[in-house]
Amino acid sequence: MNLFYMFLQTAAFVLVWTLVHRHVASHGPVAVARKAVMLNSWFYSLASAVLLGLMFVPQYEHAARRIYHLSKFYEYVDVLGVRAGGGEIELHFAVHHLTTPYLTYVRVLYYSQGWKAVAAPNAFHHVLMYAYFGGVGALRSVLPVTGTIQLLLGLGGEAWLLWKKTVDGEQPLWPHEFAVSLFGVYFVLWLRELRQKASIKGKVAKFKSA
Repeated sequence: MNLFYMFLQTAAFVLVWTLVHRHVASHGPVAVARKAVMLNSWFYSLASAVLLGLMFVPQYEHAARRIYHLSKFYEYVDVLGVRAGGGEIELHFAVHHLTTPYLTYVRVLYYSQGWKAVAAPNAFHHVLMYAYFGGVGALRSVLPVTGTIQLLLGLGGEAWLLWKKTVDGEQPLWPHEFAVSLFGVYFVLWLRELRQKASIKGKVAKFKSA
């Protein structure tokens, strides 16, 4: 898969997203969307668990890299489903889903050294996150922890590789620079989202106690 087709798929996704948004704004949520999102969440949670296992089977590593990259395009379904059900797409959610395919293209397909340090924590987080979206409410308190850890591992791992290669005079450096930049953006937006949710939770608790 080359960048032209990636840009084409991103453009197609943005177009469909815009159409779904306009439909919901004009006609309200799609009746079956929330049920479809729940079923899709269970499927993606199980698929992420299988993919996580494949990452550590040497003879399937090449296939796992490709599947992991393609799964980031499949996550577009998640955005469309949430919006079709009347949900709002938060900034972190939008930026992450729009740009992750480019991160995996660079750090999983094009330049794969150390790719599991990025992919494995993310796949594990997705096992839990999509199980929660599928209805396992007990996982809610775990997700901020696993979400933060996977981003810190990605950011820290890429920063370390960048530093080590710079010191050793190795090339190329740009894949790690690109990854550090994106992980930095994700982490800032993730913290912003957590603070917003904590603020809302605090206001609700204050209102109930009033």
